[in-house]
Amino acid sequence: MPRATWILCACLAMAGAAAPSGARAATKLAVAKVANDFALMMVDYGNKLGTFQKNGLDVEVTQITQAKMIQAVVAGSIDMALGSGTVLAFIPKGAPLTGVAALSGPPSILVLVVRPDGSVTATAQLRGRIVAVTNQGSLTDWAVSQIALRKNWAVSEIKRVSVGDTMARVATLRTGAVDGAVIDLATALELEERGQAKILVNFGDLISGFQNQIIYASDKLIHSDPDAVRGFNRGWFETLDYARSHRSETVAFAEQELGVRPDVAGRVYDKLMPDGFFSRDGKFDPQTLKAMTKSFVDMALIDHEVDLSQYVTENFLPKRP
Repeated sequence: MPRATWILCACLAMAGAAAPSGARAATKLAVAKVANDFALMMVDYGNKLGTFQKNGLDVEVTQITQAKMIQAVVAGSIDMALGSGTVLAFIPKGAPLTGVAALSGPPSILVLVVRPDGSVTATAQLRGRIVAVTNQGSLTDWAVSQIALRKNWAVSEIKRVSVGDTMARVATLRTGAVDGAVIDLATALELEERGQAKILVNFGDLISGFQNQIIYASDKLIHSDPDAVRGFNRGWFETLDYARSHRSETVAFAEQELGVRPDVAGRVYDKLMPDGFFSRDGKFDPQTLKAMTKSFVDMALIDHEVDLSQYVTENFLPKRP
C-alpha cells in the first residue's frame, strides 16, 4: 500500500474511533417567519435557549413576507413556517403546506394605528380611507376587512394598499400617504409613547373566532422527516414554558429583539403571555376553523367554503401535562 494511502486510511480510522458512539448530527431546518413580533420572536428565543438544539435540530430562521414564504415552500427552500391563519386559504390552491400546531389565538398582537393629529378618531371614519397592510391575503389585510364587515360595509370600502414590512407601513403612515396602518402591538406601543402614532383598534378586542398564527410544515418535510416536525413542535412549546416562568429574561430578550423600550416589552409580555394568546397545546378548534372559512370567502381568498380541518393535523403535537 502506498504511504499516502496508508496515512489517509489511518486518519479515517482514527476519526471514526474518536466519534462518540450513537452520535447523530443535528437535523437542519430552514424556518420562515412572516413578521418579527413578540409571538414569532419565540423561535429566535428558542435558538438562544437551546430548546431546538436539545431536540436534535439546527434551526435557521429567515423573515419574509407571507407571499414569498409560500413561494419558498413551493420552491423547496423552506421546511417550516410560522405564518398567519390566512395561509390556510392558499393550501386548497396548491400550497404544499400543512398546519401542524396552533400557535396563537385571537389577534391581540395586531393593532391598527393612525396618526396622532386627530384626522381619524373612530373606526366609523375609516370608510373610504386607505390602510397600509403587508400584502393582499395577509393577516393584516384580513384584519382590516373585518372592520368593514362588522359595520356592514363592503370589504372594499376600506381601501388597503400592500406596502411590505412593519417599518414600511409605519413610514407610509407618517408621510400621509395612508390614513392607518396595521402593525404589531410592541411597535405600536413604542410609537404611541413617542407621540408618533395612536392605537385605534386592537384586533383581539374585535375578533375572537380566528386562529391568528399557525406553525406549518412543508408536505415534503412531513413525508421525509416527520420526527423533525415533532422535534420542532417540542422545542417551540418548551420555549413557551420557559418564557411563561421567566418574565424578566423574556422581557429583556424582547427589548433587544424587537428594538423597544423595557417598559413596552413588559407591557406586551403582560398582555400576551398570561391571557391565553399563545396556545398551550397546539390543538386546533373545529369551530374556529369553520368560522375562518367563511371569512376567507368574504375576502375572496377562496370562492366557496371548504373544510379547513383537512389542512391541519395534530399528529405532530407533543403530549402536554
